[in-house]
Amino acid sequence: RKGTQLLIIMASSSTSNDQDPVGATLADIFSYKSLVHAIAGATGGVTAISVFFPLNTARIRIQVASHEEAKGLMQTIIDTIEDDGFQALYQGWKSAVMAIGSSNFVYFYTYNLLKLAYRKNTGNKQLTTGANLLIASLSGVANVLLTSPIWTVNTRLVVQRKKGMKAGADESKSTQYDGILDAFKRIIEKEGVAGLWSGVVPSLWLVSNPSVQFVVYEQVRLLMDGIATKRGRRITPIEFFLMGAIAKAAATIVTYPLQLAQSKLRVDKDRKYKGTVDVMFKIYQKSGLRGLFQGVNAKLWQTVLTAAFQFLTYEEVKYFVFLLLLGPKKVPKASE
Repeated sequence: RKGTQLLIIMASSSTSNDQDPVGATLADIFSYKSLVHAIAGATGGVTAISVFFPLNTARIRIQVASHEEAKGLMQTIIDTIEDDGFQALYQGWKSAVMAIGSSNFVYFYTYNLLKLAYRKNTGNKQLTTGANLLIASLSGVANVLLTSPIWTVNTRLVVQRKKGMKAGADESKSTQYDGILDAFKRIIEKEGVAGLWSGVVPSLWLVSNPSVQFVVYEQVRLLMDGIATKRGRRITPIEFFLMGAIAKAAATIVTYPLQLAQSKLRVDKDRKYKGTVDVMFKIYQKSGLRGLFQGVNAKLWQTVLTAAFQFLTYEEVKYFVFLLLLGPKKVPKASE
């Protein structure tokens, strides 16, 4: 109840400031709207990753395997169950929930904060594609720098196997983590604090992924919002799901080689690679162009379904919270 009361107080103070179209104040920027978007985004991410986590586990294991040992999505899931039991499909779930929850909160809050600041300072209600892309990119950079350690720990826990990986078994046996805190502690002891930011360079390059995804989603969202207004009925959950799927599929295909390099670097405990370019060059040199897209099918299944479900949950949670706070007539539109 206290949380709801706080949001209502923030809502009432923020709506009084909406009369001034230019000149953002702290009350305008750090408003209830940004908080609602952040909570909805975090809820969507946590729900989606939990539903489709076995696909995420299989995707990471395919990516970090050698090209010769990499198998298809279903076979990887079957092998994981046979080797380590059904529970292995959810290995690293806790750290993944922490990672996606914090990542989405930071990203959605920063994105909507910057979007609001842009509108207040320019007087433009509608963002241009260029401004949208810039804001999405800046939000992505903030997200990567703040949450990269959690993702590094998550990747290490997911690929860890009781019987050792078929590809790189010696590496798997050398370090076994007992959980999230133990992984943090042992990575720092063995690799230094910088080890927690393993793969941060491709992660920064991969800011383009959610940026492309968000811009595509926003454009499709505006189109669908117009259609929904004309027909007199809000966008349906199925339409939200499809919109999220389209946006994520486009972003994933464009940036996949960088995602592959990111996964390789996060489990590179012995520093075999010098960096992002070195990873991609060595993969291409050994396996050709196909090697750079190793596991792309698993990634598309996992990421498209997860992103689609995330956006569906995000939109529904956001709508419900705004509905409670403001009433049906004042629920913000897509452009707001």
